[in-house]
Amino acid sequence: MNAVLKPKALRRGDVVGLVSPAGAVWESVRIDHAVRYLEGRGYRVEVGAHARGNDGAFAASDADRLADLNAMFRDPRIRAVFATRGGYGTARLLEGIDYAAVRRDPKIVVGYSDITALQLGLWRRTGLVTFSGPLAAVEFAAGPDPYTEEQFWRLVTSSKVPGRLEMPAGTAPVTACGGVAEGVLLGGCLSLVASLLGTRFSPRYAGSILFLEDVHEHIHRIDRLLVQLRLAGVLRQANGIVLGEFTGATAAVPARPSHTLAQTLGSALAGLGIPRINGFPYGHIPRKATLPIGLRARLDADRGSLGFLESAVVR
Repeated sequence: MNAVLKPKALRRGDVVGLVSPAGAVWESVRIDHAVRYLEGRGYRVEVGAHARGNDGAFAASDADRLADLNAMFRDPRIRAVFATRGGYGTARLLEGIDYAAVRRDPKIVVGYSDITALQLGLWRRTGLVTFSGPLAAVEFAAGPDPYTEEQFWRLVTSSKVPGRLEMPAGTAPVTACGGVAEGVLLGGCLSLVASLLGTRFSPRYAGSILFLEDVHEHIHRIDRLLVQLRLAGVLRQANGIVLGEFTGATAAVPARPSHTLAQTLGSALAGLGIPRINGFPYGHIPRKATLPIGLRARLDADRGSLGFLESAVVR
């Protein structure tokens, strides 16, 4: 297993790179908004050569999207790499990433949704701690929710141990199975976690705190994906489970009988006997926590809380 790599804390004046490893940003003005937001916080910004393009539903060809990523990883001026959006296509790049460059110069890598594939691949191949958090042309372009903003920037700019994560007002995760567990935070978008199983880019989940969310998946597909994780042994390897939001989860045919999302989550995860909370503020929602992939964490399911046991960045 690779030693854990932590990037340096981001400081005012550092250069942040924006890339589009997956889908096209159809309203490219959103990238302009993200640039202004980041500059307003005191950072310099470099936009990838192909971040504003489109090739079908992708931002560019695989070769061009990969070239943008590797250029950011190899450039010593770049201290953080922020994805503009998710969509689909990141996994197509995993075989060509310059992992040696990542190991030589660990950088902050931020995104969620389809970017899960990149983050899990980086963890498996290099041990780099990355940040499942706001997308540049989504949350940052629109002006992020204050909770989302505060919690994210605190994680990437401070080398202090964050401790227990405060919940946003009005949010109360539900205890599905009580108990306390510690482990390395691993996970992200459920469909991406499942798609990497059996590849050399999928993490080893033994002893992990597994966190999952997804968007616009039919309820029976969520069941299928969770069963896949169960059959692959992932669920029983985890020390604890944190379920975020499954935004837009609906029955495939609403007029026909179907289990609810709550019933599906309960049955698919039944019998594990490990601490689990549901409804954690994470996922395809405006007000969300940023979760550092690869960081040691403590889940107290009895209290519905999650805490970080170490800093995500170094000085």
